[in-house]
Formats: sequence, C-alpha cells, structure tokens
Amino acid sequence: MYIIDRCCRDKLIISQIVVLELYSIFSRVMSISDVGLEALVNYTIKRCGVNIAYVDWDKLYGQALSYANKPKLKTLDLLHTIAAYILGAKVMFSFDKDINRRSIVIKDLLGLDVIGLEK
Repeated sequence: MYIIDRCCRDKLIISQIVVLELYSIFSRVMSISDVGLEALVNYTIKRCGVNIAYVDWDKLYGQALSYANKPKLKTLDLLHTIAAYILGAKVMFSFDKDINRRSIVIKDLLGLDVIGLEK
C-alpha cells in the first residue's frame, strides 16, 4: 500500500488506486461478504487516519503514458507514482521494492521523495 503525504495540507492521503488495492488484497486473503469487505476497507482507511484524494483518471492515464519510459516501473507502480505526482505530493511512502529501488529516478523526474517501508 502506498500512502502519500501532500505537503500543502500536511495530511496523509491515499488515492483511489490504494482503495482498490485494499479491496483486492483483502478479497484474496479473506473469505468475506461484499458488505464485510467494504466495512473492512473503510475501517482500515479510518484506522490509518488517511483521507482519500481523487485523481482525474484521464489525466492519470495521459501522464502515465508520457512518463512510462522513464522510471521503467510496472503498470500499477507507475500509476501509484504518477497519482502522487498529480496530487501534488512531496513524499510518497512505499512498500514496493521496485519503486524504492528507483527512488532517485523518481525524485529527479517528478520531484517526489520516496521513503521505502520494505520489510
């Protein structure tokens, strides 16, 4: 999961991509009803103290296309990174090894600091 800190509001935010990823992860590791899944995702978001920031999907797609050849990330990782950039984040926390390995490229390209939270 990627948590993005938007400097201008000094709050932790996540994009809708993170919300979708929470649904996907929980649904794969738990046998749970749709209602239970939604409740679990909402609880997780609330418990983490993050706000959901909404990204314009057309803008995300266009920006991702224009940057795809530079950081050389997998699709979902690229979308997370570009979403952070579009949302005006200055710092992105990531558990993803590929994003963390390319943190210097991401910083040079987008001005986005990546803080790796790998195990």
